[in-house]
Amino acid sequence: MTINPSRRSCLVALMAGAVAAPYVRRAEAAAPIQLKLATADTTQDMSYQVGQRFGAEIAEKTGGKYGVQLYVGGALGSTVNIGNSLQTGIVDCAILTSGYLESLVPTVQVIDLPFIFKDKPSAEKILDGPVGQRLLADMEAKSIIGLSWGWYGWRQLETRDRAVKTPADMEGLKIRIQPGAVFAAMFKALGAVPIALDGSEVYLGLSQQTVDAVDFPLPTAVTFKVYEVTKNLALTNHVYNAGALMVSKALWSRLTPAERDIFKAAAVNVQPFWRSSVAEASTKAMDVCKERGMQVSETDFTAFRAKMEPVYDQFRPKYKDLFEKIASAQ
Repeated sequence: MTINPSRRSCLVALMAGAVAAPYVRRAEAAAPIQLKLATADTTQDMSYQVGQRFGAEIAEKTGGKYGVQLYVGGALGSTVNIGNSLQTGIVDCAILTSGYLESLVPTVQVIDLPFIFKDKPSAEKILDGPVGQRLLADMEAKSIIGLSWGWYGWRQLETRDRAVKTPADMEGLKIRIQPGAVFAAMFKALGAVPIALDGSEVYLGLSQQTVDAVDFPLPTAVTFKVYEVTKNLALTNHVYNAGALMVSKALWSRLTPAERDIFKAAAVNVQPFWRSSVAEASTKAMDVCKERGMQVSETDFTAFRAKMEPVYDQFRPKYKDLFEKIASAQ
């Protein structure tokens, strides 16, 4: 039987396609599964570099199965939106500060209590120990898997036109806060007027005098350029601003045990970089604030701490065991 040349070409093409098809499918299967990692910070904030390193290690250790795409600066909504999206699985991973997390996971309030940590080493020891692990575990009930604790820097006070040195200087001051209940109680105890605003609204709020002050850590004050709309910087160190690296429970449920270990390890491995880089950035940010004309003032820590007793009276009974563990560890 003689096969027509045109039919022979067609037959060869079909056979080639049949052979090639499995390879095409393998190539398609090898395309990385893209995960969304969201933060409300800017590309200049340390959380952006943390997310990059976290994503790079996951891509490497999973052999390219997963890729992590970063969304910053409110690209996926406000900080509250990001938290809610993480719970529902719309967002796969997120880096958020404790001040927002405490509205989702109430026990996180304990690490936002004013002056609860003696110093940076004590805070890191406690967050990496049983207390920190307990708080991460508490997130699962809210459909969030907490992987590790990082740092944004000590929270300070930046004010438009009033120097703050004593608690009396806070009277009637309209201050932007994160939505956490601890922050509202803290500033009310000082006679200030707390107003919850998303971080993306702070610059405009200060420039339009919706608020008179904010309590950003130094690196955040620089990346959000609040030195352009505030004149004074009070060094209060009132809160060790912890941040958490988390994934959604929806994503977690799809990971194999080995992949979960990779995600956990990547989150822990980036911790030293996160913390040391923020410490370095804090020093540089202080210089920037001074260069930009901000007047820096020391504060009466003893007087500020004394004013915090009502805050402790309100929150200590709720988390007595956690509070006692933190106190005993220091």
